[in-house]
Amino acid sequence: MAMVLVILIITACIIFFELPSLKKGDTKTIWTFSLLLTIGVVLNIAISLKAIQFSPLDIIMYIFHPVSDFLKTTLLKK
Repeated sequence: MAMVLVILIITACIIFFELPSLKKGDTKTIWTFSLLLTIGVVLNIAISLKAIQFSPLDIIMYIFHPVSDFLKTTLLKK
């Protein structure tokens, strides 16, 4: 639970230091910044609470496993 508090404190610091430097009239930039920061905070909290076990290798395996199976069946076929 302490890790969640640390993540939220760091997020507050990022907002405090970066939000004023964004252009005042550019709402798209502010919305993009807020959306990406929110996604990052939610994922970091979920990972710190061990709610998800995420690895980029899982995505790569999910994409390339059917390709690998196809190549095995076509190339190793006698």
